[in-house]
Amino acid sequence: AHLAYFTNNFLRKAGPSEWGICAVDRDSPRSQALEGYLKKNDFHYKLIMKGKEAKEEHDIQSIRNFINLGQHPENALKQLCEPTTRICTLTITEKGYYCDVNTGELFVDNPEIQHDLKNPDKPKSTIGLICSALNYRRKNGMEPFTVLSCDNLPGNGHITENAVTQFAELLDPELSNYIEGVTFPNSMVDRITPQTASAEDPIVSEDFAQWVVEDKFCNGRPYWEILDDILLVEDVIPYEKMKVRLLNGSHSALSYLSYLAGHRDVDQALASTDVKEFVKMYLAEVAVNVPEVPGIDIVWYQQKLVERFSNPNIKDQVQRLAEDGSSKLQTTMLPVIREKGELGQPMPIMALAVAGWIRYMAGVDDFGKEIKIVDPLADKLTPIAQKVLSTRDTRPFLLAVFGDDILEVRGFSTQVQAWYERLLKEGVWRVLDSLDEFAFGFASTSSTEFQTPTVESAFSGKTLDQLISLSYNDLQSMFDTYDKDQSGFLDLEEVTTLLKDFIEKIKETLPTSDFDKVLGIKVKTEEEKKEVVDNIIGSLPDVENEYAVKLVLARLDANGDGLISPEEFVERFREVVQINYQTVKNELTVVESKTTAVDLAPRTFAGSWRHMEGWVNRVRNYARERGKKLQRSLSSSTEK
Repeated sequence: AHLAYFTNNFLRKAGPSEWGICAVDRDSPRSQALEGYLKKNDFHYKLIMKGKEAKEEHDIQSIRNFINLGQHPENALKQLCEPTTRICTLTITEKGYYCDVNTGELFVDNPEIQHDLKNPDKPKSTIGLICSALNYRRKNGMEPFTVLSCDNLPGNGHITENAVTQFAELLDPELSNYIEGVTFPNSMVDRITPQTASAEDPIVSEDFAQWVVEDKFCNGRPYWEILDDILLVEDVIPYEKMKVRLLNGSHSALSYLSYLAGHRDVDQALASTDVKEFVKMYLAEVAVNVPEVPGIDIVWYQQKLVERFSNPNIKDQVQRLAEDGSSKLQTTMLPVIREKGELGQPMPIMALAVAGWIRYMAGVDDFGKEIKIVDPLADKLTPIAQKVLSTRDTRPFLLAVFGDDILEVRGFSTQVQAWYERLLKEGVWRVLDSLDEFAFGFASTSSTEFQTPTVESAFSGKTLDQLISLSYNDLQSMFDTYDKDQSGFLDLEEVTTLLKDFIEKIKETLPTSDFDKVLGIKVKTEEEKKEVVDNIIGSLPDVENEYAVKLVLARLDANGDGLISPEEFVERFREVVQINYQTVKNELTVVESKTTAVDLAPRTFAGSWRHMEGWVNRVRNYARERGKKLQRSLSSSTEK
């Protein structure tokens, strides 16, 4: 959707040309399918560019060949050794550079790097492939090629040069001198392109496209000046900072909180007023640390980003944006956090974004559904994030991902901690909804105490609204009842039994419950009531799922010893069960999607009841979609 698209446009404008693309990809089932599709279609494919109201279809014909590096490394190496190869472009993500993008240090111990140093004729890594090809060209008296990174990394050319130079010194000391003649231009790529389901699907992108390139090529380049969307400049850094800090940073920031709130498509998330306002506040906070960019109004750019994110025809996936946070945040957020710390600038919204990431990395969303974590440090960070659910101390996570000096950034770690506690106690919906108050100084990041309704009755005799409004006395009584061995603690088996009984009681009370009183929904017929009951029952947790029960146990277990004390249970079970109702916003937008609002109801115990308020909003919108008249006020018992 980017390089091949621009090259295709260039060929159409310039006429017959020597320029074309040979694509090289790592081996995977997807790349194998892609190779088969391209060869079957003479290397042509469709690109559909979608705006809010119109779309354009392009037949891309700029690719001439496709090589699977994993299966045929010798063919990829041969192509780079050809004198006709003048530019090697990279789109390999942060992981593909095998280096610390902050320090530039090469991961020398990486297995693929070690393999390529020992087997330069059959490289596995991109860095190994480039150095082997350059070494061949050096030995045969050939001109080098330009190495042009197109990844979303600040100073991507500098990062590439660092990695290649360090590898070259290890491979062949004489190669280092030759590489002095190689150029590594910085570039900034800007186009939103969601993943496709299969190799045969057309590529879909937004209708916005921009490419800013440092004009520094050692072996020629196409005459890109004839294309309007390519800007050739002497210094790309201001453009990079603008794009990486604003677009990529806000993409990551919105992804974690949106996913926790139940959104799966980016445009659906932006249709929520609360998420949109969060994105606007994030952009405004970060824009202070973006240098002046020639020819671009930063305020206009922020407005354009919100417009682009909201495009309903680009079904970009929230989870795609959430991938690889441990590497993305190193470049999109960490430099800004450090700058703000040095300058004494406030950064509460960035702190909220990081708190959302820590919450996301625990592997379960705000509705209790398991999250598939895709991150190079998932094995290290997810256990830490899960432990934070119990300890409520976010510092070990921050240290593990950002380093020791992150705690020295003025006020940052304490704000992350405060937001994290609010996310757990109130849920992401409540926190996002409070941002308008926060923005005008009526609220702070600090957690607020809950007022527990005083409902004094036996557990067995409770109605639905009483079950979700438990008092301290109720909780203490429940603890004593399920502490079967009278050890003074609840273990996993006892917690499981408690949850099963609690859920069964909820199911039992549902058919006779007053939904107008509990949820603010009027049902006129028995058929409508049965539909609501069936949907609520379907949303209740599967207490046979040991993973879900263990997550509840982790939230209750403050000291992480696997046993729940009376104090832990009484204080923390309230967070798991407590419902904090709030009046539904009159203008809350209903977004059409393949999934109905009720289907997004929470699936585990913690999500079902602690974050009921967000789910209630969805139930109400579902009712509104069906043309039901809703009450805009809640009963006094519900408001408690």
